[in-house]
Amino acid sequence: MSKKETETRTPVSKLGKYNLTERLAARFTVVNDSTLQGYGDDAAVAFFMDPLSVSAQQLALEGVDFDLSYVPLKFIGYKTAIGAMGQVMAMNAVPVQLLVNIGVSQRFFVEDIDAIFEGISALCRRYSVDIAAIDVQSSYTGLSLAVTAIGQAEPGLLTRRSGAQENDLICLSGNVGAAYMGLRVLEREKRVFTGETEKDALPNLNGYEYILERYLKPELPSALLENLRRDDLVPTSMCLLKNGLAHSILSLCKASGKGARLFVNKIPIARQCFEFAGTDPSLSPLVAALNGGDDYEMLFTLPLNQYEKVQKEYNLDTIGHICDVSSGCKLITPDGQELTVESPGM
Repeated sequence: MSKKETETRTPVSKLGKYNLTERLAARFTVVNDSTLQGYGDDAAVAFFMDPLSVSAQQLALEGVDFDLSYVPLKFIGYKTAIGAMGQVMAMNAVPVQLLVNIGVSQRFFVEDIDAIFEGISALCRRYSVDIAAIDVQSSYTGLSLAVTAIGQAEPGLLTRRSGAQENDLICLSGNVGAAYMGLRVLEREKRVFTGETEKDALPNLNGYEYILERYLKPELPSALLENLRRDDLVPTSMCLLKNGLAHSILSLCKASGKGARLFVNKIPIARQCFEFAGTDPSLSPLVAALNGGDDYEMLFTLPLNQYEKVQKEYNLDTIGHICDVSSGCKLITPDGQELTVESPGM
């Protein structure tokens, strides 16, 4: 950053913590009737009456969860909030409030924090959620952002990972692997830009727009979940895909005490994943789908007797079925081979 650019930006110390927090909170207005008290008091207040209260948190750390050399600040705010909200939605609940905690070091300016909250504000408008609390703290280690999502769920609709039954259909709300491929594009172009490769050229992101968006600005299948509730289709189990399809199916099966059969040729993988993999022999679209992560799609199970309705009325991918735990979790290749589903750390 040039000296001239720095001189036009506002040090956080000039505003102070409380004035900065007021500035950030001014972006948001309450849109949900259940939010009795948003930002502006000692705590947030929500009145849900009969619905259950469901909450989840997402933490994002600089250098661990994002690289500021290629991830714009507004996308960090948006994506972190998406992660928290997605976990609430994975319980078949509806997010209504967000609580935001941010830690910033002295190298960040007010305009930087504005950019982060620009992303969160866009998400609030997109999904009709309210900001209920904002806390800004100093940090010695760069940027950290924690977002807590609070939602509500009807007791009869609450969905856990532990409810899958034998012969249930295993469904996906969208394609997987694209976010990981988008990350690999950004990492490759960073190496070019910093001179770590022999290639002497400016970064080129043309043609990779789809996979980049899947990594930087993922979306949640909120309309799908609304339609399922409208049609009284309650998943027997559900899980948000954050760490890859393999991790999610193993987590779901472990919680339910069941096994699974996944069919390779049924797993939805975007065309752009194959196109990018064609430029790098070390990349595998299937490996990206199984273990890439950051997809933020929903993996869920439905009773077998709902198959015809799901196939006719929903844009879903049915990728396998639940089986007895003794069968384990297997990946079935097009030629009939059975491979054990594995995920790092499980």
